[in-house]
Amino acid sequence: MRISVQHKRSALSLTSLIDVIFLLLLFFMLSSTFLRFSELDLRIANQGVSASITKPSILIRLTSDRSIRVNGKATELSGLIVKLNELEAKKAETALISAADDVTTQLLVNVLETAGQSKLKSVSIAPSGTR
Repeated sequence: MRISVQHKRSALSLTSLIDVIFLLLLFFMLSSTFLRFSELDLRIANQGVSASITKPSILIRLTSDRSIRVNGKATELSGLIVKLNELEAKKAETALISAADDVTTQLLVNVLETAGQSKLKSVSIAPSGTR
């Protein structure tokens, strides 16, 4: 006696695949940030190429020992905005930031943010190697 076995092919269900895709979508939506990062207006001072950048009134030097010097005088980061606003009151309009090669990026960003909050018209960064 012969027994014949019929194999039924079941249709492929996409329900579980769609569930996984929605779970991944939900995960990425909840784990991503929707904050806008603050933007800094940066200009790289080039030696005489840009006509919009005039000779700086203020020179801010960041040295390798993490000190900040404004026109040659040592200044703390907490007092930098007061110093820049005092110089702006004396008709200073622009500032040039010159950083040593081994200055941390965080210090440079902190100085840029502080200078951006001052009343100066423009703040520029000197290219590396220009001292």
